[in-house]
Amino acid sequence: MHGRLLAVSDLHVAYEENRDITAGLRPTAADDWLIVAGDVGERVSDIEWTLGLLAERFAKVVWVPGNHELWTHPDDPVKLRGEERYRHLVELCRGLGVVTPEDPYPVWRGEGGPVTVAPLFVLYDYSFRMPGVATKEESLRLAHEAGVVCTDEYFLHPDPHPSRDAWCRERVALTERRLADVDPAHPTVLVNHWPLVRQPTDILRYPEFAQWCGTTLTADWHRRFRAAAVVYGHLHIPRVTWYDGVKFSEVSLGYPREWKRRPPRDLLRPVLPPAPASAAAQAARPPAPAAAEPARLLQQLLPDAVTAAEAFSDPPEPPAERLYPEEAQAVARAVPHRQAEFATVRQCARRALGTLGVEPAPLLPGRRGAPQWPAGIVGSMTHCAGYRAAAVARRGDVLGVGIDAEPNEELKDGLLEAIALPEEQELVRARMRGTSGVCWDRLLFSAKESVFKVWYPLTGRELDFDEARIDVDPADGTFTARILVDAPTVDGTSLARMQGRWLCRSGLLVTAVSLTAGAGGRAGNGE
Repeated sequence: MHGRLLAVSDLHVAYEENRDITAGLRPTAADDWLIVAGDVGERVSDIEWTLGLLAERFAKVVWVPGNHELWTHPDDPVKLRGEERYRHLVELCRGLGVVTPEDPYPVWRGEGGPVTVAPLFVLYDYSFRMPGVATKEESLRLAHEAGVVCTDEYFLHPDPHPSRDAWCRERVALTERRLADVDPAHPTVLVNHWPLVRQPTDILRYPEFAQWCGTTLTADWHRRFRAAAVVYGHLHIPRVTWYDGVKFSEVSLGYPREWKRRPPRDLLRPVLPPAPASAAAQAARPPAPAAAEPARLLQQLLPDAVTAAEAFSDPPEPPAERLYPEEAQAVARAVPHRQAEFATVRQCARRALGTLGVEPAPLLPGRRGAPQWPAGIVGSMTHCAGYRAAAVARRGDVLGVGIDAEPNEELKDGLLEAIALPEEQELVRARMRGTSGVCWDRLLFSAKESVFKVWYPLTGRELDFDEARIDVDPADGTFTARILVDAPTVDGTSLARMQGRWLCRSGLLVTAVSLTAGAGGRAGNGE
């Protein structure tokens, strides 16, 4: 076989523009297989049209259901519900020659094979709840109060099961038995509409939605069942992440309002990781970044186009072992603490760049210590006691990114006067007399640092503390920066005014600014 194993999801062909895109999907070779990871559409006729078209073109099509296929939608003449609807779709696929989760798992023997391709249908059970929420009922109540409720609650019926989570538990048990019977000599490609691990949901704009995104019962399946790769959709955030050395690909097209904001890309994504590099190339590459807590703080402040990675401690390995040789040389004269944070923040940056599909490379400091990013990438790094982070984006999506983290501690005597304008000092001192628990002087410093990190790469000019005025909104976690010197316009965006976001949590103050080209200097948060 000389083809490739490709994947796509969330085609949503009810949208005319998406239907046109789907009609244009074609293999790159006669032996190409295509995985369709759910959410083709809501109506049976649309599902049949799409999968029939793809089955005619690709050597093999593998399909798993998404939540939209399982809806009993008012616009669909087929009124079947729950299990009966799912079984109807399975039989439809079999008539088209499309592999389903009810069929024998096929073995891919092309590049990267042999691997067993396992289409899964395991639903969700509301276990991806908000932190501190103990029950499904409480989680759903909070979601309804926030106005963030998945349409599944109205259209996805579990009949004859008593609930969607009960249906999920049955599917998990059945699927585990089937996966346990896979030839142990074969790695697997696990395909599911919903992510098998929770981490990908950490960057959702509305965290309440995570409860409709999977189950904790599958959290170790990529390890237990020898996954070479995992494919999923549902989140409409196409990207690649790695967990325990396994490649996880979110392969969705999404709604037109979403994909139109992204740069052009190949819609059909290769599933299997590239062949291992030569021994010489591997020797020149530093070890993969150590596993770290997913981005839970910084990503809340950034738009979807910006990817963040965080670490809350330094790995035990010596810094030189975690750096490229030229990076290690750049920091060789620094004290051990500085070397450790330098290495960890670059590991964070490489993790974030990996989600954009950017190969690992040295990240050397330039003038004023600003990191020199790969071509086409903008980004920012920050580190303080107990926290290291990096945020990156493609230059076509975001004009500039600035992030900063500081301990939530008051500045030393005399520093406020050095970094703040008289009117800023007055406001900070008034707020410091309150009981909010926020060190407003340190927050002001952090916000200015984030602004400076956006300004300098775009202008090549330094900005003094008294050349930017920061107005912090204490209620909604935002701030506005007004530049008090002549500010250029870059790619249609004026740098005279910037907006950012901030949070205070876990003893840290974190600030972020992101600029979108043509947005007039407005910081984006994905809205």
